[in-house]
Amino acid sequence: MKKILHLLFIVCLVVPSLQAQMVKVKGKGEIVYSGIFKQGSADERNAITEAKKNALKRYAADFEPARFELYQKLELQILAKLDEFVPDYTQIDQQVDKTSKRYTVVVEASINASLIERMLKASSAAGAANAADKSNVVFIFVAREIASRKAYEEKRTAIASEEKASTSSEQSKAADDGSAAQATSEGTKVTKQTTGGSTEFKVDTLSYNVSTVSEVDGAVNSVLTTAGFETVDASDAGLEVEKFKADFSTGNDVSAATRSQAISVLRENNVRYMAIATMDIGLPEKDGVTGMIRVYVTVNSKVTYLPPASDGSPKKLPKTVASIAGKPYAGLGSNPQVARTNALNEAATKSAMELTDQLRMKNIH
Repeated sequence: MKKILHLLFIVCLVVPSLQAQMVKVKGKGEIVYSGIFKQGSADERNAITEAKKNALKRYAADFEPARFELYQKLELQILAKLDEFVPDYTQIDQQVDKTSKRYTVVVEASINASLIERMLKASSAAGAANAADKSNVVFIFVAREIASRKAYEEKRTAIASEEKASTSSEQSKAADDGSAAQATSEGTKVTKQTTGGSTEFKVDTLSYNVSTVSEVDGAVNSVLTTAGFETVDASDAGLEVEKFKADFSTGNDVSAATRSQAISVLRENNVRYMAIATMDIGLPEKDGVTGMIRVYVTVNSKVTYLPPASDGSPKKLPKTVASIAGKPYAGLGSNPQVARTNALNEAATKSAMELTDQLRMKNIH
């Protein structure tokens, strides 16, 4: 009995994990048949096959550009083993148009997302390389929340000018007896005013509370190592994380001094890639669809390649090999804290995947 209970416990743990790897996507298939359409015929099976292919295409359509390009290179291999990648489906609707002899079927397909991920990994340079040939990657992902905002009033400079002009005329009239003369004069005064100027706006000064989050580090590390990259903790690589946090507390990038020192240290420790990201946490708001609390996290990130320093040859400059600019990710929760945590995890996982796919596209390992 104890063995049976133990086995049931293991099954309960494994089954949800397997289910989590399956993604449900609807697909539509249509074929033109000849003669009379029959249920269970080859025509119906062909239509279902087309529906499963369509579900795969819909699934891939939501990929980020780099991942979609990687998928397209493998699409023919995936379609050749369709039943492995789409092992199950549920038929939702079907229509038989006897006039046009068209049969249409709609299915909800179960797509094995983890199998696609394994195929992407196997086809990448990082996934195929031996451990000894892989380059070390150091990443620093910091979370930021606005601590204070200093706003400046607009500065207006006004310019006014005035132009004046006048004209006059004079007339004289002699008396009838010629003994006296009468003179009259008329004048016109014209005033022209011109106004203008400029308005100067000064950008608000923001300061942030900056922190590193263990859950974020765990999520990023999981994505990179699963993809076949070798990750090294920033502190173990000799970086002073507090300097990065200090720089990001008042600006959107690290200072030249911090960056220069980091590059020098990483080169000495044989680290070839440095990934830096800021994750700006927005204010909680109510989600109009679910009624739950929603928090957005905006990610800015880039991965820099650090060429090794060679004695006697010109120094090669670092270069950016992957980047994300101002991408928002959302998290829902029953309260602001849960929504914040979910948003950070979502942002960390999705942004790390996008950076990984960009590195894969360049055959980096």
